[in-house]
Amino acid sequence: MKRKFLALGIGIILGSCSLLMPMSNTAYAVTNKQLEEKKKDIQEKRSNVQSEISQKKDDLVQIGEEKSAVQKELDKLELTIADTENKIKEKEAQIASAKEEIKKLQQEIAVLKEQIKKRDELLKERIRSIQENGGVINYLDVLLGAQSFSDFINRVSAVTSFMEADRDLLRMHQEDKALLDKKEADAQKQLEELNKKLADLEGMKKKLDGQYVQRNKLLEELKEQEKDMHEELLVFEDEAAILAAQAKAIERELAAWKKKQRELEEQRKREANKQGNSNVGAPPAITNGVFMNPATGRLTSHYGQRWGRLHSGIDIGKGGRTEAVPIVAAASGIVIKANFDRSYGNVVMITHVIDGQVMTTVYGHMESLSVSNGASVEKGQLLGYMGNTGNSTGPHLHFEIHHGPWNGSRSNSVNPLRYVNY
Repeated sequence: MKRKFLALGIGIILGSCSLLMPMSNTAYAVTNKQLEEKKKDIQEKRSNVQSEISQKKDDLVQIGEEKSAVQKELDKLELTIADTENKIKEKEAQIASAKEEIKKLQQEIAVLKEQIKKRDELLKERIRSIQENGGVINYLDVLLGAQSFSDFINRVSAVTSFMEADRDLLRMHQEDKALLDKKEADAQKQLEELNKKLADLEGMKKKLDGQYVQRNKLLEELKEQEKDMHEELLVFEDEAAILAAQAKAIERELAAWKKKQRELEEQRKREANKQGNSNVGAPPAITNGVFMNPATGRLTSHYGQRWGRLHSGIDIGKGGRTEAVPIVAAASGIVIKANFDRSYGNVVMITHVIDGQVMTTVYGHMESLSVSNGASVEKGQLLGYMGNTGNSTGPHLHFEIHHGPWNGSRSNSVNPLRYVNY
C-alpha cells in the first residue's frame, strides 16, 4: 500500500510539473537561477539520501552477519544442551540403578546383620560356658574322661574340631563384619559420586540454558533492528524515488524555460518587424532575481516627493537615442490594464504573484502597446516602446512597483530600486 501511494505521489509530481510548465501564470513563474538552485538542492538531497541508503545496506549486511553468528552459537548451544540432557538422563539412570543395587545390598546387609547377631549370641554362649567351666579345663576333662585309648583318640579329634570350629566362627564373624563395612562404604561412595556428577551436569545445563536465553534474546533484538532498518531503507528509497521524480521535473522545467526564452526572443524580433522600423534598440537582458530592468537607459528621476507630491515610480530616459527603445515585462504575470490614460499615456499594468504575495508593476508613457488586457506575459516579453504620451515632458519610461493591487492613491507603491538596478 505504501508503495502504491509512492507511485501515485511521483505521478502527481511529474504530472503537476508538466501542467505548470506551459502556463505563463505568475503563480508558477520561476527564474533560471531559481530552477538551477532548486536543481542543485535536489541533487544534494539525492546524494545525501543515496549515502543513507548505502549506509543502511551496509548496516543490514552487518546485522545479517551478526544474526548468522548468533544463530550458529544457538545451534551449537542446542547440541550441547541436548548432549548434557542425555548425560543427565544417563546419570539419573545410573543413580536409579545404584539405588536399586543399594536396596539389594541393604537386604544382603540385613541378612549379614542377622547372621552376625546369631554368631554374637553363639560366641557369647561359648564364652559364658568357658568362664563357667574355668576356661580351657573343660577340654582336659573331656580328654581325661576317656574310657579307652580309642575313646581318647575320638575325644582328641572332637576337641580339636570344636576348637577349629570356634576359630572358624570367629574368623567368619570378623570377615562378615569387614565385608559389611566395605559394601556399605562402597555403595555410599558410588552414590555420592553419581549425585555429584548429576549436580555438575544440572549446573552445566542451567548455565547453558541461561546462555541460550541470552543469545536468543540477542537474536530477537537483531531481528527487530533488521526490521527497523528495512523500514528506514524503504523510507529512504521512497525519498530517493520522489527526489528522482523532482529532478526529472526540474529538468523539464529548465528545458521549457529555455524554450520560452527562445520564443520570447523570436517574438521580440517579430514585434520589431511589425513596427516597420528596422532601427530598434536591443531589449534589456533577462536577469535573475524577482524583477528585471524593464528598459535600457539612464535613471532620470527617482522615487519620492517631487513638486509637493509623491512621484510613485522611477523614470528611465531615452537619452537622445533615435532607435525605438523596447519596454519589456519586469516579471511574468497577467496584464490587468493596457490602454491610454490621461496621466500615464499608453500604459500597461501587470499583476504578479511573487512567493505567494500579489505585486503590481506599471509601465507609462509608451509610444505604442504590444499587449492587451487579460494577456499572460512572460518575464522579458515585449510590452511596447518608450514614448512621450500622456502627462510627459519627454520620451521616457515611468516604472512603478506596488506591494498589492494598484490603487489611485498609490499608497502601496515602493521604490523600484529595491528590485531593479539603474
